[in-house]
Amino acid sequence: MFRIKFLSIAFLASLFTLTSCSTATQEQEVAIYENVSISTIEEEVLELVNEYRVSEGLEVVLFGAVAYDFAVSHNEYMIAQGEISHDNFNSRSTDLTIKAHADFVSENVGKDFTTARGVVNAWINSPAHKKVMEGDFTYTAISVEEDADGVLYFTQLFYK
Repeated sequence: MFRIKFLSIAFLASLFTLTSCSTATQEQEVAIYENVSISTIEEEVLELVNEYRVSEGLEVVLFGAVAYDFAVSHNEYMIAQGEISHDNFNSRSTDLTIKAHADFVSENVGKDFTTARGVVNAWINSPAHKKVMEGDFTYTAISVEEDADGVLYFTQLFYK
């Protein structure tokens, strides 16, 4: 039997930027997105999250390339550990806040799902993950990485 696991704890960090900082414009984020190559499953997760958000009357979240490397890095960490976690979220959140001039950062993680729909449905059915998906965010980045055994790890960062 296929065992599905996901962490039911989602973190929301309320971090404030300095008044001298400005946030990236949507045009800048879209331009950055054009320079980042994401996989088909990563695109599917983004599309499904946005479909869900629209169905709930929420705005879509744009791909934020500045967060992509943080998501990839966290997946690599989880693969090395052999388990999913929110380890080092405060550091990741702080670094993303500085680099993207974000006010709020949150993340969802998952493991052992074989499809984008599977992980997104699990997040929708988890109150903590669902709350993150429904949060007041402008940008997101999703990384899906495969370990040596073919197990998929998911990290999705949301920020505003």
